[in-house]
Amino acid sequence: MAPVSTIVEAITDWASQYFVWMLVASAFMFVGSLLVAWLMILRLPADYLCRPDTTNCRKTQQTNLAYFFQKLVWNSLSFALFMTGFLMLFTPGQGLLFILLGVTLMDLPYKNQITQRLASRKGTLGIINGIRSRSGQQALTTESQT
Repeated sequence: MAPVSTIVEAITDWASQYFVWMLVASAFMFVGSLLVAWLMILRLPADYLCRPDTTNCRKTQQTNLAYFFQKLVWNSLSFALFMTGFLMLFTPGQGLLFILLGVTLMDLPYKNQITQRLASRKGTLGIINGIRSRSGQQALTTESQT
């Protein structure tokens, strides 16, 4: 096994060679994460946080295999968003928003409670509603209006 100093030196050499490319990739990912978060927040209906659990609703009957693969792909993408958000908690980006969006898109048993808890964190709902108001969308409500 190579000594730690050799490994550190190899990583340092590699990072110095590709520093500009890593910086450019990081900037693109940061801007891309802002754009994706912005678009997904705008697509949520205003009463999304007040709705009852609608995880298992389907309008058209699908074959079991097609439904399974659709859910597999959708939940995989949602998990990728969730994990991206988790990584962004420690790197530049909108970590909490991506975690919220990932949980929102997943099929989880207690998805509504998790989503409402994440959205009600101090400042999160304000950020989401600020994005929606700048784009001319109605703010998300947290209480059902009867």
